[in-house]
Formats: sequence, C-alpha cells, structure tokens
Amino acid sequence: MAAPQQDAPDQRGSRQSRWSEPDPTAVSTRTDELGALSNREFGRVLAAFIAADSDDRDPLTAYAIRSPQLVRKARRLVPELVREPEKYLTAIPGISNNAHTKRLAQFRARAEHEAQLLYLVQAGMVARRGHLMPEPSPRSRARRRLADEHPERFLELVREEQAADEAVAAQRAEERKRARTEAAAQQ
Repeated sequence: MAAPQQDAPDQRGSRQSRWSEPDPTAVSTRTDELGALSNREFGRVLAAFIAADSDDRDPLTAYAIRSPQLVRKARRLVPELVREPEKYLTAIPGISNNAHTKRLAQFRARAEHEAQLLYLVQAGMVARRGHLMPEPSPRSRARRRLADEHPERFLELVREEQAADEAVAAQRAEERKRARTEAAAQQ
C-alpha cells in the first residue's frame, strides 16, 4: 500500500505544495505601511485587495491586512465597504450598468467572505489568551452604527441611561439607610 501524499504547507511528501510563507520582515514592513494610512486610504487598499481575483492578490498585503496589528481596523471598515462600495472602488470607464451591478455584487460577496476570515483571525488572537469571542449580534452592530452615524445623540442617550442608573442606585442606598435606621430604632 502506498503512503499517503501530503499537500500541507509544512509537510514533505511526494507532492509538493505551491504554498509558501512570505518573508516576515517584508510582511512587517507592509503592515507598518498600511498601519500608517488613514482610514479612507486603508479602505481603498482593502477594497482593491478584496476586489482582486485570488490569483492577483498580493500575499504580503493579505498577511498584513490579516495581521494582529490591522485585523481590527479591517473588521471595522468591511461593513462600510459592503454598504458603500462605490466610495472605495475605482470606477471602470465604459462599463455597462449590468456589468457594474454584477461587479458590485461580486465585491460584496468577497467582502463578506473577507469579514468572516477577519473574524476568525481575531477570534484566534483572543483564543490564544484563553477566551472565546462572542458571536456578533445584530443589536450590537446596530448600536455601533448608531454611535458612528449619530455620535451626539448616542452620547446623549448614554448620559441619560447613566443618570437613570445613578438615580436608581441612590434610591436603593436611601432605602437601605432607612431600613437600617428602622432596624436600629426597633432594638
């Protein structure tokens, strides 16, 4: 019986994998370059990376975007890329409306796939510290969007809730104090 062939990146077998790890110093340099970009510029680089075909993607950029230093920044930008891809994608002159619509749909699907990868990368980082990341909930995403889109109103609501919590805490403290004085008076 023949030995099984290995096709893993770190295993040697009769069939060699074409996968190879990029140079760590080059990845570090690329990560630093991307980390220095503003959110808008980084969003354009991320959009170009997502829009590229798998064969055309730069592996250094892939490693840099999915690095611990940039994964949070990328995860925050991906929902905006899905909502408003025209804001980040460069326009192709002379493209028909149908082709443009198809391109946007394909981009959104790729962006959602990248969002899943980024979630798993970040979950792995958290898991190394001995914790599990909570599943993303629609309520928390909506809360974050509300805070991003209407920061003044969001802060106003937070302050109202804090004031209500403080009022309830003060009322409970007053009730405990009154109960202690009544108990002391009965003894």
